[in-house]
Amino acid sequence: MAQSKVNKAILDEAYKRGYEYLPKWRACAPTVFAAVMDTLGYDKDPTINEIWKATIGLTGGTGNMAIGTCGAMAGAAAAISYSFGFTKEDLAKDILKMLNVNGVVAEVGKKMQEKYGHIQCQEVQFYHWGKSYRFTNPKAMLEFASMSGEKKATPECQEVTGDLARWAVEKILEYNPQFSKRR
Repeated sequence: MAQSKVNKAILDEAYKRGYEYLPKWRACAPTVFAAVMDTLGYDKDPTINEIWKATIGLTGGTGNMAIGTCGAMAGAAAAISYSFGFTKEDLAKDILKMLNVNGVVAEVGKKMQEKYGHIQCQEVQFYHWGKSYRFTNPKAMLEFASMSGEKKATPECQEVTGDLARWAVEKILEYNPQFSKRR
């Protein structure tokens, strides 16, 4: 998809929201989900605000264990999946619909792999710091938190949430442009 000036501005806004929201919640999955949805005009949508709650446990490689998918990727996957609007019945009738959604999510995952080496939380941490942190370990969490200094999030994690928000919005506008409430 060729990016128009408007689309570039929207993608830049998604990145900015993804970057700036992380210190607010210190949770990558809800940060990316909210950044995507807010950028596309769903910031006041009560359903979206309810779905946001379901993304909290996807943070830090799922449950802060660091061994699962990066929460930023999980938040992007949730936003992209939602943009397709498929119901349980839709998938029961046509499994290709699910495969289409997963294909688009995988496109974002490939971008993440290209830039950060992996989509798994601990591997993204290795990319940034040469080691990983199990956030369920209080000492590891304190060490990780100390890297932020006076801030509430590391700039490296903010870059990841910004990128994933941008890439998710890009794919939603490419595959489901009607989903955007922005005109």
